[in-house]
Amino acid sequence: MSNINNYGVDMSSKSLAELSFSAVKELSDEVATTCSGGSASIYRDVNYKGGGIKYFNGDSNLVDNNFNDETSSIIITGNERWRFYRDINYSGPSVTLGPGRYSFVANVGIPNDWISSLRRL
Repeated sequence: MSNINNYGVDMSSKSLAELSFSAVKELSDEVATTCSGGSASIYRDVNYKGGGIKYFNGDSNLVDNNFNDETSSIIITGNERWRFYRDINYSGPSVTLGPGRYSFVANVGIPNDWISSLRRL
């Protein structure tokens, strides 16, 4: 193991926990999730129109965002799969989708204006 002082770090009055390394940066949950798993964007209308919301982890209750039973199209980025539920709190029938662009949810087995919760798997 090399001596940290050989790299210009003054350890005389600092503990290892007090050091700051410019190459190491704490990431926000949103950035970390984006790097590792991507996102799911849901839209009110077909072909990604009508306003939308982007999620990085999910939402147990789309009622809170005035988006309950409003989804007609979806974009999923990254390498994760997402599960979309008919009811709030991740309950009721569900459909799982992988990365892709879904211009109309009915084409992939999700009834139009049906989704009430979603989560990244």
